[in-house]
Amino acid sequence: MASRNSRSRTQTRPISSGVWFSLFLVFGIILWFFWRLPLVPFLWLGMLAGGITQQYPVNASGSRKDSPSDKQMMVYHRWKDMLAGLIPNADWLEIRRVSWWMGWMAGMLLGLNGAVWIALVDGLFGFMLAQGWSHYRNRRVDRRHVYKGVSIPAFLTKSPVWARLLSVSMALLVFAGVLVFVLAGYMSWLSAVTLPGFVFLLLVWMLGCKPQSRYWRELVEGQQLLDGWLAGDDLQKAWSGAYLTQVNKIGSSDNPLIVYRIRLQGSDGKPRSNEGVFKLGVEALRAPALADGYRFVCLLSAKQKKKGAEQFDPSSVRLALGMDESCIPSIAERKAGEGLASLVADIAYAQTAFIWHKRAPLTLAHDVSADDSKAAWLLEIITPPQGGDSIDRISFDWLEGEGSPAETLRMPVFADLQDKFHLVAFDDVKLSDKGNKWRPDGMTHKKAFDDYITISKRFKSDQSAWVKCLPSKLNPPAPIYDYEKTQDCDGWQLHYLPLVLTAPATPADYERCDLGPLQPEARFIGLVDEGSDMAGLIWSTGSAPVRIDQLTGNTPLHRKYAEALIFKTLIDVLPAKASVNITACTPQSKDKPIWSIQFQLGNGATVEDARKQSARIQSSVGAKHIYWEWRSADSATVWLCDDPCLDVRDISHWNRRSKQKHLIELALSDSWGVAGVSDPSGRTPDVVSLGALPSNHDVLLARFQIPAGLDVDKPSRNIGKFLTSADYAYGRILPRGEEHGSNLYDMVLAKRSPFPTMVNADWDFARQSKPRMFPLGVDDMGKPVYWSMKDTFHLLISGKSGTGKSSIAQIVVAEALLKGHDIILIDPSKGCIDFTQWAKPLALAFVGLGQMRETEAVIAWLRNEMAQRVKLFSRYGVGSIYDLDKSQLNEEELAHTKPIDIVFDEFNSYLQEAGKTTQNPNRDIQLANDNAAVSATNNSIRRTMSALGKIVVQGRTAGISVILGAQRLTMNDMKPYNANAFFRSLGRILLGMDSTAGIISAQNLREANRLQQSLKGEGGKIPQGRGIFETAQGELLAVQTWWSGGQEKLAELFADRTPPQPIDYSRFMPSEAETYGEVSEDELSKLLSQGTDPQTAGEEINDMDELHDMLHHPDNNDADSEDGDDIEEVDW
Repeated sequence: MASRNSRSRTQTRPISSGVWFSLFLVFGIILWFFWRLPLVPFLWLGMLAGGITQQYPVNASGSRKDSPSDKQMMVYHRWKDMLAGLIPNADWLEIRRVSWWMGWMAGMLLGLNGAVWIALVDGLFGFMLAQGWSHYRNRRVDRRHVYKGVSIPAFLTKSPVWARLLSVSMALLVFAGVLVFVLAGYMSWLSAVTLPGFVFLLLVWMLGCKPQSRYWRELVEGQQLLDGWLAGDDLQKAWSGAYLTQVNKIGSSDNPLIVYRIRLQGSDGKPRSNEGVFKLGVEALRAPALADGYRFVCLLSAKQKKKGAEQFDPSSVRLALGMDESCIPSIAERKAGEGLASLVADIAYAQTAFIWHKRAPLTLAHDVSADDSKAAWLLEIITPPQGGDSIDRISFDWLEGEGSPAETLRMPVFADLQDKFHLVAFDDVKLSDKGNKWRPDGMTHKKAFDDYITISKRFKSDQSAWVKCLPSKLNPPAPIYDYEKTQDCDGWQLHYLPLVLTAPATPADYERCDLGPLQPEARFIGLVDEGSDMAGLIWSTGSAPVRIDQLTGNTPLHRKYAEALIFKTLIDVLPAKASVNITACTPQSKDKPIWSIQFQLGNGATVEDARKQSARIQSSVGAKHIYWEWRSADSATVWLCDDPCLDVRDISHWNRRSKQKHLIELALSDSWGVAGVSDPSGRTPDVVSLGALPSNHDVLLARFQIPAGLDVDKPSRNIGKFLTSADYAYGRILPRGEEHGSNLYDMVLAKRSPFPTMVNADWDFARQSKPRMFPLGVDDMGKPVYWSMKDTFHLLISGKSGTGKSSIAQIVVAEALLKGHDIILIDPSKGCIDFTQWAKPLALAFVGLGQMRETEAVIAWLRNEMAQRVKLFSRYGVGSIYDLDKSQLNEEELAHTKPIDIVFDEFNSYLQEAGKTTQNPNRDIQLANDNAAVSATNNSIRRTMSALGKIVVQGRTAGISVILGAQRLTMNDMKPYNANAFFRSLGRILLGMDSTAGIISAQNLREANRLQQSLKGEGGKIPQGRGIFETAQGELLAVQTWWSGGQEKLAELFADRTPPQPIDYSRFMPSEAETYGEVSEDELSKLLSQGTDPQTAGEEINDMDELHDMLHHPDNNDADSEDGDDIEEVDW
């Protein structure tokens, strides 16, 4: 470190700022003297160079740890301040200051001996030079309190008349003299402006400097006084950064009351808290103040006006000083003024606060005297944010006894009973009505403020009845008897009495007490919140109704009675800390008790808390129906009634028709709350639009907006509870699209099933539909429901007898033919009896009753056809036959592009053809033949299922669709053949009331069961043709399928259709089951053991016991799997 310091001392010292200025000055003088060039720009350049080259000083010791000397800092600030003044700043706009004009005048005076342009240039640079110089001079005495200079307008308006006359007359005299020389040609016209102006400015500065700088000097002297006091270690920390912002001297010059306003600020210049100052207290200041002759010292808070109200300034304090307490002026007379009265009151309360070891309040004095000379001051008390007493404690503790504010004020102090203000006045002073601005309402109708004060002193004598009802922590309210009202209501009476409450008590605090003793004869007694520390006591007598659903009437007292009923109920059911504010109470019916009551909760209570107590509220207030309307987390409107009158025929009962629709929407929204769909604040989905379907007025289409943060799938999980609460027999949430955004969803609602009992097939509409869109029927809105082969390529149609399964199967086959598809019909169980009269001639193949081998052969042919199609589109490099360009195909290839739909009816019966062999220990020939037939059938089913599985998996791209018909087909039926993927690839139509388990996907099972129950028509049964349609993607729809019209109508539809060329599947026919004749035991044993040939074990099943176990005990098929979905699929 030593070496570093030594190097810094040996470094070359830079040229000082004064040298730079001198160089430019000399150079400018030379140019001015010899060539008459402008001189002032060189002075400006010298000042600029001096400011730029001035560096932060280093102590003479050379160590940077040592602070520079005061002289060094003075030189540094001089040049830097001048540099700052040369740069444009706010002072450049101070046109009213002498310094602003002086630079122009002085600069032009120096250039008068040259050309006009020289004078103008000198004037311009003189202006900037003067700005730099004044910027430095204004900060030379005290950088914290910048001198503002002499104001010309202030001089001309506030200076003595003789000073103004002298300055103006001297300027005019100089102007007259210069004008003579100008006219004589000895001086330029520019001189006529600059010389008089310079003289005028010089005189203004000389005569106005001292009076205009008097307040500034008081600030500087006060700041220096404070700096000297606060230099001690005990004050420095708390008072660091004390900055004097205001000085007031009041009273005689011999012993004035001096009030300093001081702002506390940190090293960065930002305000800091004054808590440290008040914590240290005024005692720490007494010693340094006494040393300077001040025996009276008082530390006060400072006011600031914020949002139109006087508040405590958190970063400022006031310090009142005097030779002794006699410096405090008297405020017993009105001429003292409100400002001085506020200051003296602040001092008086601060003196008392010191005794009580509390922070003093602030006061705001108002003149309320009606006397010409005697004063009466109404004091607004502003309590400190912390460390002080509340106004009621001040009123109770401070105003009596020794050390009260009255001793300093030398006047008596009276506290308003409701602690709204203090009154400083002698008892014989007449009060004006100005005090009514601050008096609380509720004491009397008399407008005279003097009467109010007189009545207030007698007020407590009327409170004994309330004291018996209230706990000790509650003060009795003040009744306003002038506004008591009574109303006769058809055999019973309503009474109302307004009350004034004492803060911070609320009407809820009084409502929680037993108010019965106040009016023993009342059937009901309660309170209503009137706001602003006001309440209304309301009670009923006679045969008054005590249930809100029996209360009718639209008078103000009826509304207040209803408000009191719900207010009492809410206070009883909500937590004790909750606050309730009834903001509106409105009867919505002309003659029915239908009430809407809007309320606001506080102190942490939410609408959700209230909704959880809905049953208690309904019972307590007396309402058959209750509906909730969420407004915010703590605000809601509750509708209470006996009959909601929601039918169209009830519109005459309503005051406004829109309110009936609103209640319908509200009932829907409220039902979601009953169903448990609400956010933590109690908000439920809102109805944003509601309307009836044009095609069916019994069906409503509602759009809901779900509250933010709530799971959009939650309504679908609770739709059953919602429909029960809303009293709708049918409801469905529509699929959401982009138009719904993140929080909207639509619903279809109906009081009864919205589906028609029967819908005839529309073949023209089917022809016009897109090639791969098959209309099946209509949904709950009357819109067509499609089987889209694009998304769901294969289809299962299931349903018990009489449900319309045959009709929808006919619809699908007929539409396939209309769209130009080839069809194959298979039903070895019942012979496709629903297709024989019309579709059999149009099919590529027809497999009828008992044709098990033909079934296998046709499926095998179809599998082979699929393989050829895959080769075909693979050869052309496309993904499916639908992507082929048919113009490039030959006739043979075109034969493989036509879509084929295979209809396999009674598929479950086909699977049940599988049997179990019987043990044959006696080598019976007939039994052996029967076992061989069973084995052949089982193997055929196995091979057929294998081929079908491959068709289902790859048929989409080959244009081969599988349509299965079954009374009931579930996943468990497919497990023996490892066909889980097969089953999951199917779209499923389930008609009627058969169980959805195993047919509908597990994730849709709950909604499917609910939807199925809502499809019931008259008699509690589902009409024929009505059921559920689940796509392969899991979309769930309710559908009323078309009625085909029967085979005769379908035969007429296709009467002109040319039958296709039947396929030849003979080469795929499996061999018949072998039969056995009379053979030896050795030959029979050999034949029976042929099934164990390992070469055929992969193709046939010879162990009949094993197959039986697979069919009847599917859960044990795979010892390593517990879930059917985990069974290994067939390796296609």
